[in-house]
Amino acid sequence: MRKLIIICLLAVLGCSRLYAQQQLFIEDLTSRELAAKIRAGAQTVLIFSGGTEASGPHLVLGKHNYRVRRYAVQIADSLGNTLIAPILPFAPNHPVLERFPGTISLSDQTFTSVHEDLVRSMVMAGFRYIILLSDHFNSQQPLKILAARLDSTLQPKGIRVFFSSDGYAKARIQIEAMIAANGQVPGGHGGLWDAAETWAATPAAVRTAYFASGDTTNGGNGPLDAAGVSGDPCMATPERGLLFGRLRVQLAVAEIRAWLIKVKN
Repeated sequence: MRKLIIICLLAVLGCSRLYAQQQLFIEDLTSRELAAKIRAGAQTVLIFSGGTEASGPHLVLGKHNYRVRRYAVQIADSLGNTLIAPILPFAPNHPVLERFPGTISLSDQTFTSVHEDLVRSMVMAGFRYIILLSDHFNSQQPLKILAARLDSTLQPKGIRVFFSSDGYAKARIQIEAMIAANGQVPGGHGGLWDAAETWAATPAAVRTAYFASGDTTNGGNGPLDAAGVSGDPCMATPERGLLFGRLRVQLAVAEIRAWLIKVKN
């Protein structure tokens, strides 16, 4: 009987946690509910983009989107009074990836235009602090340029726009340093951290039977092999993925929180 009660309590806690997470995504709210949250103080929104691309035979095409959804929830929850726009599942990609089935690429211009319209929609909804983020390398520069331009344009209206890069760029440097310190190939497309973080976010998105080393030149950040892989995923584990993901979230939260304090004072 006691065991059954514990199981029921865990189930209730799990459902409560899931409901709370759903309430962070504006797509899970009605328009009235969203307006009420914004009036109550949720004036910050994350526009977090992922991507759809081939990463070898061991990772699903939507790896970025699974990771982004997990990280977005953790970042929003840590910041407080922060909601999440629908995840954009498309991004610019290197032309070499386009030869692999399933890769979906946007031009930089299209990617930027979509984000500009997303920002406009968030402004119309009533958000005052709009954060652009991405889990994808080729998305970083377009978002950085766009955020600076929109922030300059919208600031006189009391709207601020910020590109948060630390959860990707700064975290990647630290993650690859940790891996290299263990004598392993640190970088890669479909490499160790790429596979580990995807595994931690969604185990079903990883095909461990197909783990194999790709091109390991330049610390794994060199060219892709014939399977579309660089680096070496063979030492990836979900536990390491959780560690790497936790670092990404911590750095993103610290960067965004420091910016919010600055612009609000």
